Amino acid sequence: MSSISQLTEEEKTSPDFLLNFKVSPDIARRFFDGVFPPTHLPQIINRCMHAIINLNKKKRINAAQLVILRAIPGTVWPSYLPPMSVGTKATSSKDFDLTMMICLLRNLGGLTTPSTGWDQLPHPSDTLPGAHLATLKWYRNQMAHTTLTSMDNNEFTDKWTLVEKALTSLNNGQIPHEVIEIMNYDLDGEQAKLLANAELEQLKRNTWIKQHLPKNIADANTTLVETWLNDDKSFYETKASELVYNKVKDCSCTLVTSNSGFGKTAIIRHIALKLKSEGFEIVPVESPEDIIKYKTNKKQVFLIDDVLGKYDLSPTLLEKWERINEKLIRCLKTELGSNKILCTLRLQIASHKRFKNASTILNKEVVDLESESNALSKEEKQNILTKHLKINNLEKEITTEEVEIICEMGHAFPLLCKLVATDEERFTNRIAFFRQPLSLLRNELDKISIENKKLYCILVICMLHNGSFPIKIFDIGSDENDEKIYRIMQACGLQINMPKNELEDSAFSAIGSYFTMDSYNFQFIHDALEEMIGCHFYTFDPRVLFLDCDISFIRDRVRVDSNENINENNDQNIVIIRKMN
Repeated sequence: MSSISQLTEEEKTSPDFLLNFKVSPDIARRFFDGVFPPTHLPQIINRCMHAIINLNKKKRINAAQLVILRAIPGTVWPSYLPPMSVGTKATSSKDFDLTMMICLLRNLGGLTTPSTGWDQLPHPSDTLPGAHLATLKWYRNQMAHTTLTSMDNNEFTDKWTLVEKALTSLNNGQIPHEVIEIMNYDLDGEQAKLLANAELEQLKRNTWIKQHLPKNIADANTTLVETWLNDDKSFYETKASELVYNKVKDCSCTLVTSNSGFGKTAIIRHIALKLKSEGFEIVPVESPEDIIKYKTNKKQVFLIDDVLGKYDLSPTLLEKWERINEKLIRCLKTELGSNKILCTLRLQIASHKRFKNASTILNKEVVDLESESNALSKEEKQNILTKHLKINNLEKEITTEEVEIICEMGHAFPLLCKLVATDEERFTNRIAFFRQPLSLLRNELDKISIENKKLYCILVICMLHNGSFPIKIFDIGSDENDEKIYRIMQACGLQINMPKNELEDSAFSAIGSYFTMDSYNFQFIHDALEEMIGCHFYTFDPRVLFLDCDISFIRDRVRVDSNENINENNDQNIVIIRKMN
């Protein structure tokens, strides 16, 4: 039997793997159960339900983790969530992975944030529990994403010392017996290797080689694809969309960029539907980790909208792509051509120096829809407009001359075609609408806010829920976000005692002109509406806007300027707070 210090560089990977993938989750779970006792966990979850659902909306808790939480006996979840699969097994904290436990501890357990944040290796002088958990997370992620099969003595000693210190502190100051067991293994023989290989195979089974998507994910994807098939009826194939399709056939990852309203999302969904007819499974995802998590042995196309942020570059998201870039490349190469990633990104973010200098799979193949070679031709514009009008039986109510005038416009043309073809008043004012869409949409909102307060309230509710809200929000029996809803109703001029279910008809009446709807949710037909309504509502009640909007809206859509420095060329959907001199 050899001591750890006597191991070769290759042999050191076995104990390191066991420490990070077997021991760390177990010790973190003991600490977790101390903060959230298993006997009280259902009550704690019920009390923190709103916060947990928000973590899911913000992509901090993924769909699979939410299913585990929902399967804990004694928890009572809102009725608007998708039904659980028949036969779902009861769960407990024993089913939580390290990432999920840390997420719940940091957001619900009141832990102090480490001095360097939760996503960096803490400073050695930081000895609080949050720092120890961040240490475990850091080294586990580093081990999961590395391709190295050996490490030198100094590297191994540093890692082992820091992880053992963190585990000991979380274990009430006692070295965990699991750590002592690893130290007593026949480390230069087969024992540690067999154990490490067994853990590695289990890890692979949970990530790389699944046969099928989890049922709840597959069901949600089916619903989304049905909605996309309906939307795709108005899609017109252009030279740019054909270019993207050709790129996709030859590349594992393709990024489509443009400003808002030029059809990025419609193109990648259209191509995904074409790939579906070729045997691909469509998998909408939210992060690069989801690609690895939901990869199966089938042909798959993964879709991500606004992959690095909607309004501005998210350094956190970009760092995620950089951190697991090599792992993604290996994952996609398991069967050449059987896995595709299709992403969209706004042009101003794609032009960001930080993104251009990044080394990620996202940078490899970028298609700019607004470049001179890809820009819509006059004929393509006419065909796009005509197809939208035909879908809504309006093609005979417009003259050839009007079509010619409309197709001279350039800004956000596909979006404007959709907006004008799905609303009677916009179609009536079609020439003016294409010439000054923002002005007419603001006038439209002015009118609605006075003449149809219920509809205006629904639009604001959707905006303050980041562009999508559940249908069940109207149920009298559901108290989800009631305080927020009634505050918005009052700000929009509705009676304080009006039941919230009276808003439901207004939401359904706006399908097509403002909303699309799947089995569970209403959402804006385009995120440009979310931006515009946010800025419009600011003039109504900035207090409610800032109280209830997501922090990302304030970060990305609010600016402070003095009266002397207002830039007249600012984005018209930016909220400007004027600082008095």
